[in-house]
Amino acid sequence: MEKKAYILKNVYRDYFRIGVACEKINDRFTGHEIGNPEKEALMKEQFNSMTFGNELKPAYNMGFSAPEATEDFLPFVINPQAKGMLDWARENEMPVRGHVLVWHSQCSKEVFCKGYVPITIPTDPELLKEKPMLKHFEKLDPVCFVSRETMLKRLSSYIFDLMEYMYREGYARTVYAWDVVNEAIELADKTEHGLRNSYWFQVIGDDFIYWAFRFARDAVEEVSRKYAMQYGVDAKDAEALKSIQPKLFYNDYNEWIPDKKAAIIGALTRETEEHGSIIGEGLIDGIGMQGHLSDNNDVAEYIVALKEYAGIVDEVHITELDVKCTCLNKNQEYYQAVFYKTFFEELLKAKKEGSNLTSVTFWGLTDDNSWIRGANPLLFHGDLSTKRSFDGVVYAVTGDSLGEPEKIEINLSDRLYDFEAAGDDEICKPEELGFKMRGFGEIEIQDRVVHNGRFALANEKRFGEWCGISLDVSDFIGQTIAVSAWVKSPALEVVLGLDGVHQAPAKVSTRSGEWVLLEGTFKIPNDVHSMLLNFGTTETEPGKSSAIYVDDMEIKLVGLSESFEEKNNIAAIRGAGHLPFCYVTDKESLDGKSHSYCVTRQEKDATIKLNISPYIGMTVEVALYVKTKDKHVTIGLDGAVPQPFVTVDTMSGEWTKVTARAELAEDLNSAEIYVETDGNADFYVDEVFVCPVK
Repeated sequence: MEKKAYILKNVYRDYFRIGVACEKINDRFTGHEIGNPEKEALMKEQFNSMTFGNELKPAYNMGFSAPEATEDFLPFVINPQAKGMLDWARENEMPVRGHVLVWHSQCSKEVFCKGYVPITIPTDPELLKEKPMLKHFEKLDPVCFVSRETMLKRLSSYIFDLMEYMYREGYARTVYAWDVVNEAIELADKTEHGLRNSYWFQVIGDDFIYWAFRFARDAVEEVSRKYAMQYGVDAKDAEALKSIQPKLFYNDYNEWIPDKKAAIIGALTRETEEHGSIIGEGLIDGIGMQGHLSDNNDVAEYIVALKEYAGIVDEVHITELDVKCTCLNKNQEYYQAVFYKTFFEELLKAKKEGSNLTSVTFWGLTDDNSWIRGANPLLFHGDLSTKRSFDGVVYAVTGDSLGEPEKIEINLSDRLYDFEAAGDDEICKPEELGFKMRGFGEIEIQDRVVHNGRFALANEKRFGEWCGISLDVSDFIGQTIAVSAWVKSPALEVVLGLDGVHQAPAKVSTRSGEWVLLEGTFKIPNDVHSMLLNFGTTETEPGKSSAIYVDDMEIKLVGLSESFEEKNNIAAIRGAGHLPFCYVTDKESLDGKSHSYCVTRQEKDATIKLNISPYIGMTVEVALYVKTKDKHVTIGLDGAVPQPFVTVDTMSGEWTKVTARAELAEDLNSAEIYVETDGNADFYVDEVFVCPVK
């Protein structure tokens, strides 16, 4: 393995641990890390913390079928993979984040049942014949649940037995933290306090999180004293004991979303008549923010959440960081690197401002073995070479620049996707047309369910309402587009919206089971580097994810709409010697409610220009509103020799609409509309609209 120019753990030595999630090679999965000498070497070189991706989860270690198991005693039985990884970590002095004690997923149904014998609600026999796999997804019949008291005893015994094993077998200085409870909040389940309607919740109640932390804290304190001598520690010295006591964390995803953040904090601070709160009783040391992000997420929103969490607990860990690429062109790695750099710059800033961030763990080592393969979310390629994202993380500390993205030619022409192949028997692939799977599942072009012609796009394998079909519309950044598509689904509705944009989606009822036309108009923000349109569904009942079929889809360019409501805009300063002072303001606007662009100047030639370069080679209609005390306003094409289009009279102190038609030659390097008046009064510009003449 080639030695890297930078060592992440050294770059961040003064700030926080840098960790990596990994797994042990087994018969089914040979691409894992532990057992691969080159990957092990890379881990040792770059990281000073590790998390087991699966091996310490409940499903693999809860010994409900072990001889020592009783109705009230649920033992911890270490699985060989976890044992091998713990040994490797100890031998290589690699600290471990334990993951996880209590989780709704990857937890065997048996542990909630009387006698550890599950009774499930049966699936329709006819449906089971068609889809035998559904047997594995049957829900437990509550008739088989143990009592709350019995489940609390099982939970307590499992946690105490686990801690006993870790100390007895010599891992107390290896495992430095535990995710005690993972992903217990799910607002979509609509429980009173936002808790997930899991079996833990159903059997124990809404304070199961409290009891998990109570048992974990008691176990750590009791067992660490019991084995203190084995580690050369005085059992009566509370400070010395801390050196062999793991920190206890609550861990969750989408933890930056305000409503979920409030529910998480509520769960950790809520008291009952029976007991105090998790935070109030000192049962928790930190909060784990998973950090499954995309390179178009709002970093500021994440940092706000980090600071809030840091204000209520001693430490914050980022536990499962990866950043999905949303850009599909040759700048994919560049924009991902820019996000990583910005993200880590903000983490460092928050750390310096007092937020006690002590560990950041990447959820995987290489893209080819990521849990979201195809999204390329990590720092290393499959051949262990560094990506630009690695540089981005390093440059957040060193201050080096990632440079500029490569120039991409854009295409604003209208699109028709009828999914018909070029040849009679050839079926093209969705990726060739810009379509991809969102989330988990598969999409295909098929001839079984079709609206028109021979072929249509299908998404029959889906694992959640949010999973669906995505289409790259990055060419239309900053533009407004009209989208129509014929859709069919057993779901209540098919929904079409922009990825990560707070804009009302388009919806159409699919109750009829027939093909229906879905139509919507979307303004794609101008402050993003890529954008996807996403098809999803609204289902008739929770947990369903119906098939989606799409055919005869059209995208038509409506035009460029600039109302100065976004972070970036198309306006820039124009002038030779005399320059205006320009800014977005809410003091003036066409509708009296929003923003406009203010141009403050002292000389007549201090003006502005509006970038409409995407329309080079087209004939366009330009419309905008200007408010000024000057008598005339002129717009034209800027350049070495400006070309005026039109001059109109203004109404002093009122908004004046200015319109013009312009032909933008194909040989232009850029196309910018200038706005100027006949005097030197300040002016405001609002509601700019540019559309092609068709």
